[in-house]
Amino acid sequence: MGSISEMVFETCPSPNPVHVMLVSFQGQGHVNPLLRLGKLIASKGLLVTFVTTELWGKKMRQANKIVDGELKPVGSGSIRFEFFDEEWAEDDDRRADFSLYISHLETIGIREVSKLVRRYEEENEPVSCLINNPFIPWVCHVAEEFNIPCAVLWVQSCACFSAYYHYQDGSVSFPTETESDLDVKLPCVPVLKHDEIPSFLHPSTPFAGLREAILGQFKNLSKSFCVLVDSFDALEQEW
Repeated sequence: MGSISEMVFETCPSPNPVHVMLVSFQGQGHVNPLLRLGKLIASKGLLVTFVTTELWGKKMRQANKIVDGELKPVGSGSIRFEFFDEEWAEDDDRRADFSLYISHLETIGIREVSKLVRRYEEENEPVSCLINNPFIPWVCHVAEEFNIPCAVLWVQSCACFSAYYHYQDGSVSFPTETESDLDVKLPCVPVLKHDEIPSFLHPSTPFAGLREAILGQFKNLSKSFCVLVDSFDALEQEW
């Protein structure tokens, strides 16, 4: 398989510069891996627009002296940053309700990312590909609306990906409220004890909203032309 830049070129033939838009859930563990990917893509000669919430944008401006919308050279390409307002204050009590927040972010995010895609199209810089990380599966709906290829960056292990996939697929039994200590038998990996599976998949998780957000990504996997995983064979050999 070729590089992500080669795949985008092949998927999106166009006389215009190839423009990849990365949309990230807020938080350092989400922003940093996607930003590293963005810089790698840009270094190959592509135009990258990195999008996340205004709340996280404040932190990025302070740390990196970012100017919204300003192109910064990276290798033979360039990257810029765009931030959208979630319409909730940073200390808004509603943020503590993860299910409510994730639902709100989806409503606002679809609207604002769609605006950005439309704006760049009008400015003759059409978006050629959308890439997101978990917790914001709605990005693929935006891609579908504009008939743009989309991909997802998975930053955890392949084994973790397999756990979420088979949980969503229903092909493997997982702990339930009545069988909370059930062992999990995933293909090609050792049997997992109930406390070894991703915590979001345990019935006692207090973050059911985040679990549903991640599972939403797996419900929409068929809409992504690829899943990008930072791993290699020797790290995750079959058992």
